[in-house]
Amino acid sequence: MSKYIFEISWEIANKVGGIHTVLKSKAKYLKNHYQDNYLVIGPYIANKSEVEFKISNPPSQFALIIDNLKQKGINVYYGEWIIEGQINGFLIDFSRYLENVNVLKHILWEKFQIDSLRTGKDYDEPIAWSKAVSDFIKELAANRFNDSIFHFHEWLSGGAILFLKAEGYHLKTIFTTHATILGRTLMANNINFWDIDINPQQSAYDFFIEAKYGVEKNAAQQATLLTTISNITAKEVAKLLNREVDAILPNGIDINRFPTFEEIAFLHRRNKYQLLEFILYYFTPYFTKSCPIKNSLIFFTSGRKEITNKGFDITIEALGKLNNEMKAKDIDKNVYMILMIPDEFNSINPQIMQHILSYRSLEEYIDNLTEEIKSRILHSLIHQQQPEFIFSQEEMIDIYQILNIIKKPLPMSAPLSTHIFNNDNEIIKLCQAANLLNRQEDKVKIIFYPIYAHAADSLINLDYYNVINGCHLGIFPSLYEPWGYTPLETLAAGTIAITTDLTGFASYLQEHKHIDMNNQKGLYILQRYSKQREDIVNDLYNLLLKIVNMSRIERIHNKYEAKKLANICDWSKLINHYIALYYKLL
Repeated sequence: MSKYIFEISWEIANKVGGIHTVLKSKAKYLKNHYQDNYLVIGPYIANKSEVEFKISNPPSQFALIIDNLKQKGINVYYGEWIIEGQINGFLIDFSRYLENVNVLKHILWEKFQIDSLRTGKDYDEPIAWSKAVSDFIKELAANRFNDSIFHFHEWLSGGAILFLKAEGYHLKTIFTTHATILGRTLMANNINFWDIDINPQQSAYDFFIEAKYGVEKNAAQQATLLTTISNITAKEVAKLLNREVDAILPNGIDINRFPTFEEIAFLHRRNKYQLLEFILYYFTPYFTKSCPIKNSLIFFTSGRKEITNKGFDITIEALGKLNNEMKAKDIDKNVYMILMIPDEFNSINPQIMQHILSYRSLEEYIDNLTEEIKSRILHSLIHQQQPEFIFSQEEMIDIYQILNIIKKPLPMSAPLSTHIFNNDNEIIKLCQAANLLNRQEDKVKIIFYPIYAHAADSLINLDYYNVINGCHLGIFPSLYEPWGYTPLETLAAGTIAITTDLTGFASYLQEHKHIDMNNQKGLYILQRYSKQREDIVNDLYNLLLKIVNMSRIERIHNKYEAKKLANICDWSKLINHYIALYYKLL
């Protein structure tokens, strides 16, 4: 009998959301422990899988199984998931199963009363793939792999547990829900299920997710072991899926991907300079005076466009109050807030793009003259003469031609976003409602950046991790956040972060006494549980004002504490939760 760990997810070699990050970042640690006995299973998606997966010939113990399935018209591809650690596994083509997906739906209705009459492609594909996975696992079980562990993530793979159960298979299965489909949906629709009694089944119907909820609930109840990622989600699972979890598997981070303590200061200076240069180019053409970047602080937030769940509404309202206070007290600092929230847009704002290109052309022109200018100054000093000029008349004509590309007059307030939207945009409307209008007199100015930051995006030209390293603060006042990778990544980059007591990450730190709630440093945990919205906004505003008023030495100390907290959540430590769980079953 062969004892293997098979980790199964719709997001193996298929980036959709945060679970891809979890699986990808921890895989090498499980491979280090279990060697070739750790394998992954994901979906084969034509024209996409080849980017992340390198197909190769399977080892002998799997070759016959794959061949048997191929004879039945089922294609299973063996190979390497192209991530750190040389992770081997299988991608299963489920296209054939889609042809009979209604038959599969009927099986789930007959055996588990899962109503799928109102479903579409986003349900059909994972269900078809789950059936393909179950057929693959049946072949594994028939070939002496029946003593292995099969670890499924989220409802999208949970259907395989149900198809196996429906055919009488009793294998060692683990089901992990990272966030319940119902909990996320309710919170996104401003229904705080913590404060009210609900009928989960009826609520699922109310929001057209009854089939996904049905798969998730039944998979949770049928699995040998049920796990989740934090105490917060454990309570959610018990309330909405009607089963207590058997273990908590907290999400870690691969700390080696982030700068060391020694590197953080250097990288922060470099990345901050590039951010400030972008800010200068972005705002200057709209103001009678140059954009004020002296005593500047750069804040940011990021995440999916779940305005309530991610706390973007709270963030913007608190920033509006901060702007009013800083203006009223004439605080000699400026805050630039970058909202990195991917969204649909029409195009890059051509005016903004023109300004940036013009200033960068000027910068390049000056760079090319640097040696010549240095030589002129040096010769003047050698001859004990006062340098009378820096640029020649011809050079000044060139410089003015570049600057004249930026047309004036312009509105006396800068755009709120780098991009233009087809319709009224929710984020823009929230900023306008908070009186954040990017006027010259505003102390808090907004840049809504609705794309994923990368080093060649033609705007900031930094990848995400370098952006957050160059900032002074990351703001994540989430209402619903099963774990909270964004604040954890922010700490790992050596940047101060704000999260809330409703996130799994904060819950983990508090539970294990890694943070003193009466003397917080590096990470600030905003209380949202059972508090009124107005009070939460005021608390966040006061916290932002506190950070604005910090001295440089205080900020440096906070950055050090931020990095220390991130190190606590390194996968090299947290992977032991997985190993301990697998030990119970092997």
